Amino acid sequence: MTAVPTGRIAVTGATGTLGTALVRELAGRGHRPLALVRPGRGGAVAGPADPVEADLGDGGPEAVRRLAGALTGTRALFLLTPFHPRQDLLQRTVIEAAAAAGVAHVVKLSALGADPDSPVLVHRQHGLAERALADRCPGHTVLRPNAFTQNAAQWLGTIASRGAVLLPVGRARVSMVDVRDIASAAAALLTGPPGRGEVYELTGPRALGYAEAAEELTAASGREIRYLDVSEDEAREAMLGAGVPAWAVAARLQLYATYAAGEAETVTGALRELTGRPPRPFGDFARSLAERIRALPAPGAAEAAR
Repeated sequence: MTAVPTGRIAVTGATGTLGTALVRELAGRGHRPLALVRPGRGGAVAGPADPVEADLGDGGPEAVRRLAGALTGTRALFLLTPFHPRQDLLQRTVIEAAAAAGVAHVVKLSALGADPDSPVLVHRQHGLAERALADRCPGHTVLRPNAFTQNAAQWLGTIASRGAVLLPVGRARVSMVDVRDIASAAAALLTGPPGRGEVYELTGPRALGYAEAAEELTAASGREIRYLDVSEDEAREAMLGAGVPAWAVAARLQLYATYAAGEAETVTGALRELTGRPPRPFGDFARSLAERIRALPAPGAAEAAR
């Protein structure tokens, strides 16, 4: 049996939905990780962790040196960076720092469909970062999850305004995966021996159509919710109107196109392999979202009150 090296576990992206779930999962296993956060975000870490503020800056040698210093004594690192127009460069900075600090195992959060030659921005960024990780950190593992189940919380705005989930994906079916399951898989890897470049594609238990997801939300909340397939132009206008940057709108539309093309229907057994448990169904999260849905104003209520 391969011995697990000594040292601490570090988590990047520790204030986000997945990072928060991972910090809690590690705590349940008796670990108190380093939580690497952006400057000024140290107080936002939820759970037992030691926040360390780290500025990736321009990704140059000085940023690598600072981050490598923060990672001194770390044996395992969870690599997660925010949605960004040059996410691959941010991740490359972390990878270089991990290599300089002698981190034995890097577990990278990637994406289903990652490919350095992909025309889809998100998939290309993750593919490039995976390539850099393989070049610099022999002890590594890659997790490629499908769309997060928790992204359904982003639908609350149109549920309130139109009583519907609006997406430009036609009859797409997506095997959405719960971030709590991803966190469990990541924790199992981070607390075990270093990886050797394994890649795990993480999915939920089945591919779900968005009309079915709307039905699950209806059943959980008691409020009638529909799915409306909208055009890319309508989706673009809605996202821009909500303040989403133009580059992020374009990236999301690229992802939606892959869903519509059937590229997100894959269902794997990787989560059960890593955690020993089946993945959570969408209905579990729908029930946890039900109270927030019931608290939303009825469609048209704001206009009627004027």
